[in-house]
Formats: sequence, C-alpha cells, structure tokens
Amino acid sequence: MTERHTARVIVAGFIERNGKLLVIRERPANLPEGHAPVINQPAGHVEKGELLTDAVMREVLEETGYRVRPVNLVGVHQATLPSRDYMAIYFLFRCELEDEQQGDIEAPEIVETLWLTQTEIMNRLSEHRSETTTARFKSYFSGTSYPLEVLTELSA
Repeated sequence: MTERHTARVIVAGFIERNGKLLVIRERPANLPEGHAPVINQPAGHVEKGELLTDAVMREVLEETGYRVRPVNLVGVHQATLPSRDYMAIYFLFRCELEDEQQGDIEAPEIVETLWLTQTEIMNRLSEHRSETTTARFKSYFSGTSYPLEVLTELSA
C-alpha cells in the first residue's frame, strides 16, 4: 500500500495600495541564527473549521495589522519539497484594505511591513523567504484572477 502524503493548507494575501504591494519582513523560527529577515507575503495555515477567506483575513491582520477583505482568488499552488514531509497547498488571494489605519502586529516573527513596487520586490529575490515565495509573487503579478465564487463550501 502506498503511503499517503500529508497536506497543509495555507493562505496568502496580496494587498495593493497606490501601485505598491504590502509585504512582510520576517524572521521565521527555521532561519539559521544571525540570518537577515526575509521577505514574504502575509500568509499562514488555515485553522480547523476556518473558511479560506476568513483565514486570509486573520493572517493578514495578525502579520500586518491591516484589516482586509478578499476580492479574488489569484491561484492555487502545490509545493512538494524534498525538505518537507508534507505537501503545502497555497490559496492566493487578492485583498483590499478595509481600513488604511494599521493596527498592532500580533505575530512575533514579523520584523516590519513594507509597501514595495513590483520592480522593488523582484529586484530583491535574494531576500525572498523561498523559491515558492517568488513563485507566488509571480502569480500575483501575472494578473490572473478568479472570482471567489469558484470556492464552494460544503457542509455536513
């Protein structure tokens, strides 16, 4: 019998304002000591019983202090990396700010938030958390999007 692969569901939010994208600089626990913070999208795991859209709103708020609402699905990425014993499935959302006022950042691994242009983000590839981070940025910058209605909630 073939061993089943474990999957983790992750959401990522892309928020634009005045031609700039909101990114985080973070120092995740798996970085080697002394490593400079890395650039990423606000993102995180979906909690048990949580809708994908609710998860992205929560993660963006925790990691950036901004309240957002998802408006489109940008894409879905599957990442199976040899360094992991699980597959990561990313749901990428374009979100809009609900409020321009930034609140407190709750996530302790976040060093700061930045508003960067596409050129600035892509010129800082060496600072991206991983190749999958870069792939997610490229998906967003491609302009592809789908209505949120492609996500269907099924209840028992």
